[in-house]
Amino acid sequence: MKVEMLMPQMGESIAEATISKWRKKPGDTVAKDEVILEISTDKVDSEIPAPAAGVIAELLFNEGDVVPVKTKIAIIDTAGGAAAAPSTSGNAAVKEAPAPKAAPVVEVAPARVEPVAAAAASAQSAKFYSPLVKSLAEKHGIPLAELDALTGSGQGGRLTKEDLLKYVDTRSAQPAAAPQAPAAPAAKAAPAAATPTGDWGADGTRVVMMDAMRQAIADHMVRSKQTSPHVYSIQEVDVTNIANWRAKNKSAFEKAEGFSLSFTPFFLEATVKALEAFPYVNCSLEGKKIILKKHVNLGCAVALGNTGLIVPVIKKAEEKNFVGIARSLNDLAQRARNKKLVPDDVAGGTFTVTNPGVFGTIIGTPIINQPQVAILCLGAIKKRPVVIDDMIAIRQMCYLTLSYDHRIVDGSLGGQFLAFIRDYLENWDQNRTL
Repeated sequence: MKVEMLMPQMGESIAEATISKWRKKPGDTVAKDEVILEISTDKVDSEIPAPAAGVIAELLFNEGDVVPVKTKIAIIDTAGGAAAAPSTSGNAAVKEAPAPKAAPVVEVAPARVEPVAAAAASAQSAKFYSPLVKSLAEKHGIPLAELDALTGSGQGGRLTKEDLLKYVDTRSAQPAAAPQAPAAPAAKAAPAAATPTGDWGADGTRVVMMDAMRQAIADHMVRSKQTSPHVYSIQEVDVTNIANWRAKNKSAFEKAEGFSLSFTPFFLEATVKALEAFPYVNCSLEGKKIILKKHVNLGCAVALGNTGLIVPVIKKAEEKNFVGIARSLNDLAQRARNKKLVPDDVAGGTFTVTNPGVFGTIIGTPIINQPQVAILCLGAIKKRPVVIDDMIAIRQMCYLTLSYDHRIVDGSLGGQFLAFIRDYLENWDQNRTL
């Protein structure tokens, strides 16, 4: 029996996903729930497991393709027979080998992909181009007629992202060449190139295209700047008390919880208390309507190496104690880095905290995470000499920056909000128990 694998819908608002990486190739054996591919949406990156055990018979899309949800992307032969031989053309889909006609096939319809192709393709072209290929062509000023002249390495000669990027590199290096000239090399491109973005051009540059996550971040940040008039307030905070308390309780905490205690949960708890005290910082704006939020859904920016960042959300953070906040933060951060988040984990945030201080940043001025009205930035904790009661002392200090939407939050409210957090942290009870 053959089982069709469909592109999963990773949330109600998700209409399509990009295939980031195939973990298996045609002919490979796969176990049920074994990861078969990685996908990327505008909200999360996810690893997708196989729906059944068997042998990969076909991969119907290439890495980099943008695929509508619930579209057939692969076929698994659960009988484990030699229904398919490994492909000799890289990521190109493999044609199914002859099989007895009596073998049942679990399918929606073999032609299911065709309406999608028809909808995605331009009315002026008989060829199918994925939304990603079309957007790249538009970005590089490649007209439809020039695009139609290219032959790709995908199924049925379909143009893939890699084909187009290779053509772009050739095109920029040889601007006088006729558009059709690079088509032949593109058609022969079977395996993925060692350098996906091509070699260095004659002008000493190399084109590196944004991945789906970087594009989503870029669009989100530009939209935020166009939406909110940003204002910034900064407070200096003496965190010596929490540093001493953390040092005293760190071993006991790690023994009890199984992970180390960072400084971030201290700031998160203080932020939750401040948001409860100043509800207009925990709101959103719709036209002339201020939408106050009953719960504090605290977004925490998590860096994903050098590839981008994601903001998972601690839901109803006001209902959690210090240890509960620390547990939630650790869980979300681990799942974010292991691509185990689901769309609900990054939805519904009412306020965001970002911590570039872990990389040594002293002061940051972050962009508001729409549709929220403010974001708190944590600077690095550094020992500095400060004056206390006319005496110079060495204290653990850090800067907090509040970026806020001046349509809702004025300097007075922003300053009071930061002062609340400062006072909460500076007056941390040294006798507090875990």
